[in-house]
Amino acid sequence: MSMPSAAVRPVAINVPDLSPADDRFVELAPDLLDWIRLTGLPSNIIERHMPRLRLSRYRAALQAARAARPGRFVITHLPSMSAVTARALRLLHRRAPHLAFAFNFTDLPTGRRLDFMRRSLQDVDRFAVFSHYEAPLYARYFDLDPARLQPVIWTQNAPAVQAEPGLAPGAPYVCAIGGEGRDFATLLEAVRRIGPALRVVVIARPHSLIGLDVPDHVEVLTNIASARCWRIATDSMGVLVPLKSRETCCGHVTLVAAKLLGIPVATTRSEATVEYCEGRAAVLQCDPADPAAYRLLIDQLVQDHAALTAVAQRDAPAERAFHGREHWADYLRRFVAAHVQPVAG
Repeated sequence: MSMPSAAVRPVAINVPDLSPADDRFVELAPDLLDWIRLTGLPSNIIERHMPRLRLSRYRAALQAARAARPGRFVITHLPSMSAVTARALRLLHRRAPHLAFAFNFTDLPTGRRLDFMRRSLQDVDRFAVFSHYEAPLYARYFDLDPARLQPVIWTQNAPAVQAEPGLAPGAPYVCAIGGEGRDFATLLEAVRRIGPALRVVVIARPHSLIGLDVPDHVEVLTNIASARCWRIATDSMGVLVPLKSRETCCGHVTLVAAKLLGIPVATTRSEATVEYCEGRAAVLQCDPADPAAYRLLIDQLVQDHAALTAVAQRDAPAERAFHGREHWADYLRRFVAAHVQPVAG
């Protein structure tokens, strides 16, 4: 009498939009999963010479659809890759459980792009969002079953910090980091009111400050290495994260990195960052789009620098546990248990 075959390990077809194929996400749940590693980044001369068309995204989506079969499931990262891959699966008549990870928007789509995404996303089994606020927001906007949008906290390791100083010696300073969903107009007006006695460093994308009047005591850096960025942050009196509005769904990466490194933060309130900021004594908050209030927040960051840094350093181990990568691994395990049928070997 033959013995029943053991089930083979499920295979995750990982399709990031803006990360390389060897992104650390594929290191999750090594006890459970094998991986097929794809990427939406340009990988040949045609894709590299036509970046605006993002041919690489469509190529990766088709690769994922062709790889789909029993015992495999698809993980897409970021909304555009999720929508395109869902459409590719449908066009090729392939069925595979589909997890849309990092389903997050700086600005919600409109017009034809919204129509395309609404139609395509109906086939996705689950959406991983990074806050409880975003789940009902996206469910309403894209006409999705709310039960399919399940929050998971943003996780990461503390960013690498270079050994050498990030800036030339000078006065103590605060630094602003990031570009998505940031209100640089409020930030610059707040530091203009404080005056040149405070040194300010802004690390952002080249387009972030276009059209804004930058005070002389604000130093702007763009396109610098991450390790240098976080050395500048660790040597500062605190990190500034001014978000545009209560509805802004950005800032998670910067907020978490600062907390993991034990750096105080001054940010503006957003419904999408409640889980990341509330109850943290070293994360100062005020209402958005209020230069006077944000100025007071920066003043507090400077005046109470030593005490706030001590609290941030004390809380860093708890933040490392709260944002530990194992949370994402557990999320994948639950998805597999609910959606991926075992296949006999």
